[in-house]
Amino acid sequence: MNISLTDFYLLHSDKLYGDPLFKKQIIGHQRFLKFDNILSERAVFDKILIQFLEEAELTLSLINDLDLTGKDVLEIGGGLGFVYGYLQKAGINIYGIEPSDSGFDGYFNAAMQLFKIIDVDESHFYPFSAKECIKLNKQFDIIFSNNVLEHIPELDESFSAMKSVLDPYGLMVHNTVNYLIPYEPHFKMMLFPFYPKLTVLFKPSLRSSSLWNGLNFITTGKLKRICKIKNLSIEFKKDALYNTLLRLENDPMFAQRQKYFIPLYRVLKFTGLMKILVKIPIALTTPITFTIRRK
Repeated sequence: MNISLTDFYLLHSDKLYGDPLFKKQIIGHQRFLKFDNILSERAVFDKILIQFLEEAELTLSLINDLDLTGKDVLEIGGGLGFVYGYLQKAGINIYGIEPSDSGFDGYFNAAMQLFKIIDVDESHFYPFSAKECIKLNKQFDIIFSNNVLEHIPELDESFSAMKSVLDPYGLMVHNTVNYLIPYEPHFKMMLFPFYPKLTVLFKPSLRSSSLWNGLNFITTGKLKRICKIKNLSIEFKKDALYNTLLRLENDPMFAQRQKYFIPLYRVLKFTGLMKILVKIPIALTTPITFTIRRK
């Protein structure tokens, strides 16, 4: 399409706000954010919607350099359906899966509402988890996900399923957290080094968090081991951390959410050390972006 994902959905923002189910799902994320109490409900809705759209733009950027024409494409963890809906409108043969019974309950049903509002075919969007993608009974040229793998407890089983639906000449593109770095971006907090699960000893309230309990503390080493066992090749992108830090300057909402890293970014930029970030071993960076192919 000749319009960005964000601009496309902002054209429909009034209808999205007017849908009770979709509005409830968006407004529900207010508990994770800090907004001025004087903001109206519509203002809060718009701010959170923009945040979701920024993440959807990041997801889309993972496959922007790939030719999607005539390809069968699968998004793992489609969330509220922003990427699926946008690519459907663009005429791409996109499939999406989003479990309806996960810690992100409500996403799938809200996505169904979104598709009705923007008038796209929802029949290729399924309430499946990653390990259930085999139920699609189809092979895909491109499989992708953004900030999803860290929420999959059955990572080994899920990779087996994704491999089974990956075309022999296809590829996967994923972006996720590297928990060798003791920082949790969803909770915006430091973790107990090397044994992140022990963080609950210092923050007991995490024990009752479904988000925390559903985290899979993924690392580059774990990914390499899984791929070796499954006869898959994996290649990490070297500038993922560099591009993430640049977002602190170019993405005000992202900067607000990750404000603790702004001083670090300013020091690196002032000293000219930003350039060396692409030379740091991938195992010591987060987030991590990588492609996977069959050997």
